[in-house]
Amino acid sequence: MDNRESRGANRRKLARINTQMRVDVFRHRLFGGWRFVTRAKALDYNRFGLGVTSPVRLSPGARIKLDLYSPAMILRQVDAEVVSCQRAGQAYRLGLRTYQTLKEVAGESDQHQIRYLAGMEEVLPGKA
Repeated sequence: MDNRESRGANRRKLARINTQMRVDVFRHRLFGGWRFVTRAKALDYNRFGLGVTSPVRLSPGARIKLDLYSPAMILRQVDAEVVSCQRAGQAYRLGLRTYQTLKEVAGESDQHQIRYLAGMEEVLPGKA
């Protein structure tokens, strides 16, 4: 294992939970506000973010909104930031961060919606 692999092997703050959720991605346009960009698929998540496959490339640093469709609920207009975008075959693997400050993750803010998925692993579709 080279030095690069050891640095990237443990880069996540918390292990991610595998899932198969539909995700609608929206991006803010100069004219017209938030517009639908693409439909993607969430592969894994934790309270800090999501891993998504998308047919559309999004630049790291881009601010987006997500609609997450789980079997038990739909979370609408979840704020996210694209952290990474890597080509994966015919699609792109996106790393999304769903918070801006750690106060949101700690529950001191009402804005952090992804925390509602915590504890719902049993009802979310599992590995394909």
